[in-house]
Amino acid sequence: MRSYIPLTLLILLSACGPSEAPRTSERTAEPSPRLKITHFYAGKTEITRGESVLLCYGVENAAEVRLDPPAESLSPGYHRCFTVSPERDTTYRLTALDLFGHSAHADVYVAVKTPAPPAAPKPELALIRMFVAASPEVPAGFPVTLCYSAPEAESVSIDPPVQELKPAQRFCFRAPVQATTTFRLTARAPGGRMETAEVTVRVR
Repeated sequence: MRSYIPLTLLILLSACGPSEAPRTSERTAEPSPRLKITHFYAGKTEITRGESVLLCYGVENAAEVRLDPPAESLSPGYHRCFTVSPERDTTYRLTALDLFGHSAHADVYVAVKTPAPPAAPKPELALIRMFVAASPEVPAGFPVTLCYSAPEAESVSIDPPVQELKPAQRFCFRAPVQATTTFRLTARAPGGRMETAEVTVRVR
């Protein structure tokens, strides 16, 4: 006697195939934080030889910071500054490195000019600008008029001491002459500098 499997049961059996293994979600590795130099600048782009200039920088996600040409030991930070004193025009390169072997660079140029030569010292002003006699010759016993200019002097004196004198732009006075006489005017300045001038008046 033949047995028959109901059609409905066959349909149900054919629909049930082997079950699939559950799928697992694939995780992608997250990218490392981005290495970045946020700023790198000089306080002045031009200096005179012998001066110093301030360099400032900031980095993100850096493990190490280097400078070329080297100036001092640098460390990562959001804002750090240091000074350099280049002797010639120099381009400074800042290099930042992270833990994954990545690097970032930034450059700053500093021009160095030669100092101007020192100004020539100002010539010292003459203490005695003028010392003259109104006449080079007078009769015996007659006075002669003497004039001088010494505005830059601190003190003025005459020898023979015929009169007390003082610094002046122009000053004249009379001196008696009994015999041929050489009058010596002396002017002194602060610091000890001294100048003299002479006038000879003859007696006829």
